[in-house]
Amino acid sequence: MGLEYLVKDALSMGYEAREWDDIRIKVVGVGGAGCNSVTRLSNQGINAELIAVNTDNAHFSIVNADKKVLIGKTLTRGRGTGGNVDIGEQAAQMARKELYSVLDGADLIFVLAGLGGGTGSGAGPVVTELARETGALVVSMITMPFKMEGKNRMSIAKMALERFRKKTNTVIVLDNNRLIEIAPKLPIKKAFAVMDYLIGDVIKNIAEAITIPSMMNIDFSDLETLMRRGGTSTVLYGEGNYYSPQDAVVDALNNPLLDIDYRGASGALIHITGGPDMSLRTVYKIAEGITSGIREDAEVKIGARVDKSYTNKIKITTILTGVHTPYIQEKSTVYGTGEIGRFNDLISVIY
Repeated sequence: MGLEYLVKDALSMGYEAREWDDIRIKVVGVGGAGCNSVTRLSNQGINAELIAVNTDNAHFSIVNADKKVLIGKTLTRGRGTGGNVDIGEQAAQMARKELYSVLDGADLIFVLAGLGGGTGSGAGPVVTELARETGALVVSMITMPFKMEGKNRMSIAKMALERFRKKTNTVIVLDNNRLIEIAPKLPIKKAFAVMDYLIGDVIKNIAEAITIPSMMNIDFSDLETLMRRGGTSTVLYGEGNYYSPQDAVVDALNNPLLDIDYRGASGALIHITGGPDMSLRTVYKIAEGITSGIREDAEVKIGARVDKSYTNKIKITTILTGVHTPYIQEKSTVYGTGEIGRFNDLISVIY
């Protein structure tokens, strides 16, 4: 089926801000890619404080955020790191006090960064460490570089990913190479807008699942239970017709944003959006289809929201936690790292 609704919604960006309860949420973009994501998120009606952190002062001229923090002023003179990860880390370490002050006061902090460069890869893990020191639940959402960007950039990204894993509660890994499959014909700026829209949609879904009364809600303690031990995570995104919800499940299982082994997943946060006619049975069958192939003892949380604009259609956003990816070399794994995770042998469960 593809992701037609996602691409359409990503390019329209027509969303109204919602009033949420007392859960305090901050979204922090680190480095050029992270700050670009924050700028695009500002157009999606995400009711959270948006913060941009960078070593490149000139880049701030095109960034839209509630707060902008230039780090490493004396080190880089506001000209960026030149791709040097050590300088990026130094810049963040020098600004620890200022960064902590900006991050403090949130219940949930999302840290966004693109890996492979100096600031996102070097400063990003420091920001996540400081975010955890505030006592907040910290979810990092990072993007891996295109393969065409070369082995050196990929090597930097892999090392940075390991540091993110150690510093954050859950790191959600998204692969830019999947953009080629999601939106192969779109100009590069619009393709990146689709990825940023997806990031924003995940944040919105998590926030709304714990704050807006709906068909099925997830409370903040449920989210903490799942995310605090999440390890490496990724996103599945699917769309379908209300009358054939199995299509949305198949779509989600065939559109992972990372090459992963689903079967070892230790948890799943499933958020389903549908129209006023969406039934509990539909929600159950979708959740059953998504979870049928993960570990039996996996922690599963389900949120379902009714949205009038989704009449006759369904959207599924799933975060799978505790997954294995070839980007990280585990010492041992039960299932290996082959081309798996498409659930071809499990799809029959939902028919």
